[in-house]
Amino acid sequence: MSHSACNDPKCAELVEGRVKTCPKCGGPMRSVGESPGRGLLLVVIGLFLLGLMGTISWAMLPSLLRPGMDVGGSSFTGTREQANMVLGLFALLLVFGLTATLNGIYMMVTRKQSWAFIVITLALAAAIVLAGFAFMWSAAK
Repeated sequence: MSHSACNDPKCAELVEGRVKTCPKCGGPMRSVGESPGRGLLLVVIGLFLLGLMGTISWAMLPSLLRPGMDVGGSSFTGTREQANMVLGLFALLLVFGLTATLNGIYMMVTRKQSWAFIVITLALAAAIVLAGFAFMWSAAK
């Protein structure tokens, strides 16, 4: 169910449903809980991330699968473990982009935010940060 909140921070009245005028102070209200605009933004960002990381992953895949060897004029100079970490980080970023896209579609269709998507997104963000630190720590050795 959508709610409406008063725009005046002193009043901040919250009522159920779509209301244009605040019943408490008479000021304008804004809708809360309807997310098609944010959903569209998430779809665009998710598709951008999928396209960008998908292209990078596809281009680097041959070098990452054969570290230290010249593959098509390029090579990955790290170790096999580092190549696997890069592939894992790329996979996490692709899953993050897919999750953002699906979350945006869900928000546009239902006009609601899903707590499941919030938890999954936060878990993926934490995993990406940890994988990034693990890779940097591994590369510094």
